[in-house]
Amino acid sequence: MAEKKDNTPRGRKKLQDTLERLARTLEKSPSLRPGVIVFHLTGAFEGDIILECSEGQVHVTEYPAALGAGGGGGGGGGGSMPSFIEVMGDANTVRAILDGETDAREQFLAGGLRVWGDLRYLSDLALELGVLKEPL
Repeated sequence: MAEKKDNTPRGRKKLQDTLERLARTLEKSPSLRPGVIVFHLTGAFEGDIILECSEGQVHVTEYPAALGAGGGGGGGGGGSMPSFIEVMGDANTVRAILDGETDAREQFLAGGLRVWGDLRYLSDLALELGVLKEPL
């Protein structure tokens, strides 16, 4: 099922709120490791969102497509820290998954979401966040 596009400023605010909430939750996660989690987003809010994770801190940085950032695999773009996880998909789909409105595994199997990197780490974080109900 395709996600409805939301090009309004309110839709962008919902995405930003979701990512900030994700960052605050990750800061408390016992599984959090130093490194980078990169979201390569397409659709209404095309661009990259980078979560730079360190000991108990997560910083959210947005690189809109208009600034020349773009999707792609491998390597991230968040400085010198390793990119443990890269998530590629439509911004509204990613937001809906993170907000618990749609099933992550279902979206992944349907091709609505691609991931690259340390899948065991992704699985651990997703279980803690409630995004997955069982490990990958």
